[in-house]
Amino acid sequence: MLLYRIEKQAYINIFPTRGSLFAEGRWNRRGMWVVYTSETVSLAKLEALANSGSKLPRNRYLSTIELDDQAPVVEILAESLPIYWNQVPYPRELAYIIKQVIEESAYVAALVPSIHSSMEVNVLLFPDHPEFDNYVKFIGAEPMDFDARLK
Repeated sequence: MLLYRIEKQAYINIFPTRGSLFAEGRWNRRGMWVVYTSETVSLAKLEALANSGSKLPRNRYLSTIELDDQAPVVEILAESLPIYWNQVPYPRELAYIIKQVIEESAYVAALVPSIHSSMEVNVLLFPDHPEFDNYVKFIGAEPMDFDARLK
C-alpha cells in the first residue's frame, strides 16, 4: 500500500518524521511517536490545507511511503469511537486509544477515519514498533503545489 504525506522541505530527508514527539494531534499527545499519512494524495492535500491556517501551504513536498501488504495493521472504525470524535478541539480519548494500540506492540500502523472524507482513511505509522523497518519504506519526495483556488 502506498501512503502519502505532505512535508515542508526541511523534513523531506528525515524519515520517520518526529513532529508528533513535540506537538499534539487528533490521534496523539506530545511524546507519542506517530507518523500521520493518507491513503491518497488528495486526502494528504486536504490534511495539509486543514493545518495551514488561512494561507495555502508553500514550498511543500509530497512524500511517498510504502507499507508492506503483510504489515500488521489495525483498523479503527468511526462506529467504535466517541460520537464527537470528529469535533474540534479533538477529544483526548482518541490519543488514548492510539496509545493503547502502540503499547500492545502488535501493530505497525492503524487505519483511522478521516474527518475530511468519511469514505477515506488516514494511516498512522508507529516507528517505535520493533518490526517497523521491515514493513515501512520511504520511497521518495517530490515538489507539491496547491491550486490557488483552494483558499
